[in-house]
Amino acid sequence: MNHWLWLIPGAPLLGAALNAVCGGWWGPRNSARLAVLALGVSAASVIALWFGGGATHDLQQTLYTWMAVGDWRVTVGLRVDRVTLVMLSVASWVGFLIHLFSYRFMADDYGERRYFVYLNLFVFGMLSFVLADNLILIYLGWEVMGLCSYALVAHWYREAHNAWCGRKAFVVTRIGDTALALAIFLIFAHYHTVALAPLFAALHTQPVDATLLTWIALLVLLGAAGKSAQLPLSPWLPDAMAGPSTVSALIHAATMVTAGVYLIIRLHPLFQLVPEVLWLVGLVGALTLTFSGLAALGQYDIKRVIAYSTISQIGYMFLGVGIGAYGLALFHLAVHACFKSLLFMSAGAAIKHFDGDHDIRHMGGLGKRAPYLRAVFLAGAMALAAVPLITAAFYSKDAIIEAAWAAPQGWLLWGLAIIGAVLTGAYTFRLYFMVFAGAPRSPIKDYALTGSMKLPLGILAVASIGLGFVQFPSDWPHLPHLLLPWLAPEVGLPTMPHGTASVVLMLLGMAASLLGIYWGWRLARAELAGRGSGRLAVLSSGLYLDAIYDALIVRPCFTLARALRDGAEALIFNAAVVGSLVLALRGGHRALSTTQNGSAARYAALMALGVVAMLGYLLWLY
Repeated sequence: MNHWLWLIPGAPLLGAALNAVCGGWWGPRNSARLAVLALGVSAASVIALWFGGGATHDLQQTLYTWMAVGDWRVTVGLRVDRVTLVMLSVASWVGFLIHLFSYRFMADDYGERRYFVYLNLFVFGMLSFVLADNLILIYLGWEVMGLCSYALVAHWYREAHNAWCGRKAFVVTRIGDTALALAIFLIFAHYHTVALAPLFAALHTQPVDATLLTWIALLVLLGAAGKSAQLPLSPWLPDAMAGPSTVSALIHAATMVTAGVYLIIRLHPLFQLVPEVLWLVGLVGALTLTFSGLAALGQYDIKRVIAYSTISQIGYMFLGVGIGAYGLALFHLAVHACFKSLLFMSAGAAIKHFDGDHDIRHMGGLGKRAPYLRAVFLAGAMALAAVPLITAAFYSKDAIIEAAWAAPQGWLLWGLAIIGAVLTGAYTFRLYFMVFAGAPRSPIKDYALTGSMKLPLGILAVASIGLGFVQFPSDWPHLPHLLLPWLAPEVGLPTMPHGTASVVLMLLGMAASLLGIYWGWRLARAELAGRGSGRLAVLSSGLYLDAIYDALIVRPCFTLARALRDGAEALIFNAAVVGSLVLALRGGHRALSTTQNGSAARYAALMALGVVAMLGYLLWLY
């Protein structure tokens, strides 16, 4: 398989290129088929990796030398290890299922061909990012993902609001991207390499500059927070819901927003040398999951509720990474990709039933009209709320909460995480009951799910429940413990509580999930009675984070821009520089105009004088 790694990112890149160049000739429906086929090739190639040696030893392929300066070279090199293989499986297979769902969901959309070009190109960027064996190629994939996210958020750009949301996502994530670029510059300046393997070797052999490593780790953390929508760079993700639901499923739930988590896991040898920054990663995640859980309680837009839940669940992944439980964070990443993409696609179908209306106050009663949609959405909702024992997230998310107790200042991290678990159950089932239970509060349109839509939803629903059974808690005997021991050679094993503490913490986690579900039922009833969490401005506004940024950053920037326009540009540049130049040119024009009086004798005399001057100059030179 060493010689075929290029096919994994290469297939979607080829699909995007062919559709961009030739799609106008063969039509949007064939463009959609080609896009789905391209992802199918990538997904099949990843399956081949599992059976072709990728699960037992590392694979490497160097395609060509990308750039060379002296003895410094950057190659287009692809590398597969166990961590990479998990992320490849998530990106390729969840991506394939979302492409398959999109085939009918986006049929007859006015930007259908463009949609599939960018969707294929995005998956190429994600797979390149995951496979890259050096920081430059990582950054290339990182930026391709950002570009495609911007384009797909603003997919329906004919509505000004959608274009604005795309710009907001692009601008906010630029902050994190700039921080990551600075981190790469510092790494190269100090270690003279951007290849991961030599970098990790140098970290253990060269003297440690604690200050430098701290700055590098903080910049990487800021980059990861921007891409993964963590505090303080989280406000872009709820507005990214302006794009199609399938875009939200792929980019803003299953893949791109988890790239920050994967980046820190990939660079964990660096973070291990600065434990204070690593703990800060966990604190950022814990604060974010609580903050976004509160904000989700106040939302009425079905997709914004799920968007805030995405921010919250990635917060759990950051928490897992921050306490050194890299395997658990990766486990929850894979589980989350399944149930969150399922929820977004199901929400997209629900919106179709209600004629494009996103407001859950206008929904209700959909369960009786769409029983299959209700069943798969319930599977995703149960997984999101981590219903004990029967859902995958119970074995991934609750394990992170337990592990947090054993970390430094674990009481703080655990307390925030357990509050987040209650909030998760509450906002999830508030959403479920308001959309699917009770009587319809507006007309329900017929919207038939085709086989190509039901199949991805069914597969993801099964995965949302059953994927957790590959890794039961380590102290449960005679049950599978497959994932964490397999990942241990790469990322080690998490430190977990044992004995009575483990039992008590697990029971508290179960109680938090069940309490949250009951609270969600009560909140749904309260909303229908005209009172509820959505009526609290502090929650519906996302705890005023956008307003704070608007007051502290956006308005001052606009004020500064206007001052520069009216002051520096208008007075200094336009008046002084441009005005002086205009006056000089006009004066020169008037001076030269005096020589143009229509007298042929004067013109001949000036020409003769010019010839004499030139001859005199040449004689002087030679």
